[in-house]
Amino acid sequence: MKIIISFSILLYFNLAAVSQQKISIVSKPANILIEQGENNQYINFDFLITNNTQDTLTLSKVSVSVVDKNNKLIHSRFLDNNGTAPSIILIPNRKFNGPSSHLIFNPFADFNSTMPLWKLIYEWTFYDNKDNEIKVNTVISPKKYEQKEIFKFPLKGKIFVYDAHDLYAHHRRFDYEFAPIKEIGLSANFMRYAYDFIILDNSNNQFKNEGKKDEDYFGFGATVYSIAQGKVIYASNTHKDDKQFDIPGIAKNPLELYGNCIAVQHADNSVSIYAHLKQNSIKVKKGDTVQSQQEIGKIGVSGSSFLPHLHFEIRTNILANAEGIPSYFSNIYLLEGNTKTKLKSGLAETGNIIEAN
Repeated sequence: MKIIISFSILLYFNLAAVSQQKISIVSKPANILIEQGENNQYINFDFLITNNTQDTLTLSKVSVSVVDKNNKLIHSRFLDNNGTAPSIILIPNRKFNGPSSHLIFNPFADFNSTMPLWKLIYEWTFYDNKDNEIKVNTVISPKKYEQKEIFKFPLKGKIFVYDAHDLYAHHRRFDYEFAPIKEIGLSANFMRYAYDFIILDNSNNQFKNEGKKDEDYFGFGATVYSIAQGKVIYASNTHKDDKQFDIPGIAKNPLELYGNCIAVQHADNSVSIYAHLKQNSIKVKKGDTVQSQQEIGKIGVSGSSFLPHLHFEIRTNILANAEGIPSYFSNIYLLEGNTKTKLKSGLAETGNIIEAN
């Protein structure tokens, strides 16, 4: 009996090793952070999956199992190809034709706020062109993000969180393995934890008239404030408010994407970015020290903007390899009808109307 068990274990590990040789799966970024919301916690990261064979491999199932420190299962969920509208279709890049790589956005991003995310085991099931099953496991051990600085919100008044960085947000779904992006030189998701904020009036309207002109938006020209003390390491003030940007120029300066933009480095070395600002509205220059809640610019539509709003993010640096970092604000409230509630987590989430003072 002992011989049989030992042989079975050996066979299992041999098969696992072979599978790993055929398919390599790496988490991006390497350090995965747990972001704390009001009711949920989130893990925002990607998988780089590489087919090391000449075969065509098709992803048919991915599952995640959350285990405690004793490796006891406490939660599990999956996407697979069962059903008339298979849930696996939520992952668009499922077919690997010969040696190739795809960036897969982690499909299991949110968990109950009380669940201990000590270790997550992802199991990937592939089939080759001979219908042979190949399974690969990836173990993730995320760490809770602890913000060292106290951040104040960069706007005042009533704000609509137009797009943040949840599973469906465009900030999160930035494929830096996509050839045109990779050719520019971008190698990480600098806007992984970014926001788009729109100013509202007292009736929760974004604009007056028909909103066809930039000036119709209540946020156009609204004041932008520094979230904390820091040093200005970049400031661009001359781009027109024309929703245009220089794509080739991003290779030399990744912040070209954002038009008029300010980058402030804080005491913990994190960098706050204030983007799509109004032409000639920036009140600081590179080398200046700014204080928390200091007026630094105004909302515009420069760079890759689509309407007057503030694009805001925290990141590691202003280079092509910058990674996004979470951010929490100490002075924001959730507005739901006539109810106003202080957000203890300090996290602004997509679709919510918030207020900052």
